[in-house]
Amino acid sequence: MSDDISLFHPRMRLPAVIALVFGLTLGFLAVGAQRIIDGTGQSLVAGVVLGLLAGGFLYGIMYRNLSQQIAQEE
Repeated sequence: MSDDISLFHPRMRLPAVIALVFGLTLGFLAVGAQRIIDGTGQSLVAGVVLGLLAGGFLYGIMYRNLSQQIAQEE
């Protein structure tokens, strides 16, 4: 696939922002739910780390879907 897009392609800017926002939201919800249920929980740093991990997975899924869509257009 010579026309395969890179991770930093301009068409991937919006998916990167979406993945980052949803990932951080999921991370803070995970930590916040523990704090609500137990009264104690992990620190917010753990929420950021979990959020970045979730955002990375979401970005990877969006990248794979977009690269498959471009490959089918040819």
